Amino acid sequence: MPLKASTFIQNRKKVISITYDRVNQIIWYCIECYNLLLKDKRAYSKSNVSAKTRYTFEDYLKIEFVENYLKLNKTILRNKVSDLEEITFLYETVKTFIDTTDNGIEGSDKIDIYVNKLGLKNHWAVEDEDLYLSIECKRINILSDCGDYVNDIEKFCTRQYKNLRLPFEGQIGFIESSRLNHTSVSAEINRRLGLSKTVVTNQFLKNQLFHTGFKGSYLSEHIRNYKPKDKFTIFHLLFDYSNLVVN
Repeated sequence: MPLKASTFIQNRKKVISITYDRVNQIIWYCIECYNLLLKDKRAYSKSNVSAKTRYTFEDYLKIEFVENYLKLNKTILRNKVSDLEEITFLYETVKTFIDTTDNGIEGSDKIDIYVNKLGLKNHWAVEDEDLYLSIECKRINILSDCGDYVNDIEKFCTRQYKNLRLPFEGQIGFIESSRLNHTSVSAEINRRLGLSKTVVTNQFLKNQLFHTGFKGSYLSEHIRNYKPKDKFTIFHLLFDYSNLVVN
């Protein structure tokens, strides 16, 4: 292998390793905020949201999590990682993508939770404004809802973005039923991934501990469907909302 190519590969591996560690800290923080939410004993009423807002219930849960927890407790994260002093958490940020399954047609992608200013610009040679982690959210009340969750994984595989896309994505599942848990939900997601003709999976959801106070976190690895067929990793957080959601 030529020296320049070898150096490039080594440098890229180092950058990806640094980025993985940074995303790992952000995922830890998301779990920390979820634990704070549990301590607050919040209650989210589906009937109240329907009667008093124009949000879908999924959007309401997402916005509540961003506005009342991810945004308000950033000091916890900043004290843990100094490079995240400027980190921002937004919801429903729109990015342009090219649909590789539909003749390269352009479309608008609404990102559920958009995390940027990751303090990585010196590693990726891209402005912090353009470096972001995307986290998609889905409600899971019955096992068949895992189909929508897997649809988001499919989007990660087939949507090609004009700007840099990190080799890491995030997903949150709001588990609303006491009849389900992260184990049964992850097993159903893996079953559906095994049947998918669109998603190429190198590693199915595998339990991974990112925070000592939470067991419902997972990693999976997939392949982008477009050239150069890059590998990417998804961080999965399966949050138990069964005691938080009421009618």
